Amino acid sequence: MAQNKNSALLQAYCSQAMLPQISALRKSAGNILRRKNVEDIHDIRVASRRVRTCLSIFSDFMPSKKRKTWVQDIRSITQSYGHIRDLDVQIELLTSLLKKPEHKSHIAGMRRMRLRLRQKKAKDESKTKALTSEILESPALLEMQAWAESKAADYDFKDTQSIILFQTAYSQIQSRLDEFLFFEVFIFDPERISELHQMRIAAKHLRYALEIFSDLYSGKIDFALDISRKIQQTLGEIHDADMWASTLPKFLIKEKDRFAHFYGYSSLFNHLKPGVEFLMSNRKFERDHLYKQFINDWKRWKIKETWLNLRKVTFLTSLEQQNLRGLSDETSESGEIQNHDSQ
Repeated sequence: MAQNKNSALLQAYCSQAMLPQISALRKSAGNILRRKNVEDIHDIRVASRRVRTCLSIFSDFMPSKKRKTWVQDIRSITQSYGHIRDLDVQIELLTSLLKKPEHKSHIAGMRRMRLRLRQKKAKDESKTKALTSEILESPALLEMQAWAESKAADYDFKDTQSIILFQTAYSQIQSRLDEFLFFEVFIFDPERISELHQMRIAAKHLRYALEIFSDLYSGKIDFALDISRKIQQTLGEIHDADMWASTLPKFLIKEKDRFAHFYGYSSLFNHLKPGVEFLMSNRKFERDHLYKQFINDWKRWKIKETWLNLRKVTFLTSLEQQNLRGLSDETSESGEIQNHDSQ
């Protein structure tokens, strides 16, 4: 009986976390069709990640026949919009730099780069609309929403101090923190591009788990939530700079070949080089600045024992709830004995 009650409680808690994200995902999809704002792409990916986190944390309490399909469909949403989001970010950067170019010789190269990015985006536009329409009509989303609504309705969700919730939160946060801290040994080498990118992904996993359980701890873990969000952002910007370092040399080669093929010679290509070379230098400078900032922040967080404090808060709160529950049970048993004796 207790096991059924625990399952119902965890399902209800999951539904409380998941339903707003399903609504946000649908809203963003509708906005994408109308292309109100480039941030709608970002918003739909964030909402999909939050839904995926719920599916991961509470997987044992979901319909086994449906769970795998739900995970696959939500993951495909996150991945499918990734390329479009990258293009939006790159185009936005070039537009910003072109508003106040450092030198007029930089303009041609950056404009040509932006043109190519916009062409790529235009090719993907029809795919984006088709995918977005599929999301709005997705059976998986409808099934998830129906399941979550039924679980929220089936259980009177009042006991937010249940020990099973704190045990689940502690287990999930600790495992994601371990995954994240695994990459600490690599961060002091700026050339560890892949590991820094993987650490960013692990920071996202930690962040979304902390978001789900933040209310449970009455804000006591929000310090770690803020830091994990900052780490995700900084490592994301470092990754963006690394992507520029990878793509710009390839862009120069392709453009030179285009000029040679179209004109029969490539000398006209030279007027593009200053702008592209400036962009390479600009992104390298930004990358170095971000990396130095990240390392300085990391050392400060270590001095403050940020991650140890997160472990302490989640462990001690879980232990406290167990002790409180034990006292409650003892009080209840004592009352029952007194009532029995009085009879």
